[in-house]
This record gives sequence, structure tokens and C-alpha cells, in this order.
Amino acid sequence: MGVVIRYLGLVALVALTACTAQQPAPPKFADIDPCTLLASGDAGTLTGTSKGERACDFAFDSLKVRLTLRTEKFADASQRLQSDGGYGAVVNDHPMTRRCTDASGTVTCEGVVEARDGQLIGLTVVQRSNDPNVVGQTTQGLAAKALERLPVTS
Repeated sequence: MGVVIRYLGLVALVALTACTAQQPAPPKFADIDPCTLLASGDAGTLTGTSKGERACDFAFDSLKVRLTLRTEKFADASQRLQSDGGYGAVVNDHPMTRRCTDASGTVTCEGVVEARDGQLIGLTVVQRSNDPNVVGQTTQGLAAKALERLPVTS
């Protein structure tokens, strides 16, 4: 009988500990390291990163990417791009707007994708190319990778 009581006491203690153990809170959007959202293989071999304030610059084989975590309304950020020739897209069920310009064989695409309400991932992709559509598709692909790696936040 004493063994059964000890066993039941141990089971109750384990159950109580499991119920009261604090789960770590998810990180805040402001605390996410933007340099963790892209990796080698996303657009070729990653040859370097440089971290800034809420931003990370990535150097891949043939292109450069600046990824920025922004807190603003998607509609406002999107409107700025659309008013200058940008257009909308959808990436993994998230709205995105991008605009690409070609200047002497170098294409620059700016994009913004809504991760969550008021939480945006901004991308600027620069690549030597004569085809803004190809660089635009690369920009959308990088947005998809960043969304996949974005941790759940509070």
C-alpha cells in the first residue's frame, strides 16, 4: 500500500510540475534577428551578411539583398510602391507588393510582404540583369523563404 501511495504521489507531482512549468514566451517581432531569415542556397551561395538596425544585407553569388523588418500598415507601404509602378502579388497566402526598375543592366526590385498585421518584411534585391521579371520572381522567392523562417511572435 505504501508503494502505491508513493507512486501516486510521484505521478501527482509530475503532473503538477508539467502544468505549472512556464513555456518560454515567443519572441517579440522587434527582437527577431533579420539575418536569420535568409540562408545559403536561397539565391545561390551566401558569401556574406552585414547586420544593421532592424535590417540585414546579404551578398549572394550574383545579387545583393537588403531585408528589413518593419512595423507599419501594409496598405501604406504597398501604396508607395504601387504609386510608382509596382503591383501586387501573393506569397504563401501573404499579400506582397513589388516594384522593379532597370538601370543600365542592373535591376533593382523593392518589395514588401505582410507577415502579420502591422509586421512587414521589406526586401530590396539588386542584380545585374536585363530582365526585371526574373529578378522580381527572385524577390518573391526570397520573401517566401523569409516568411517560412520567421518565428511565431507575440
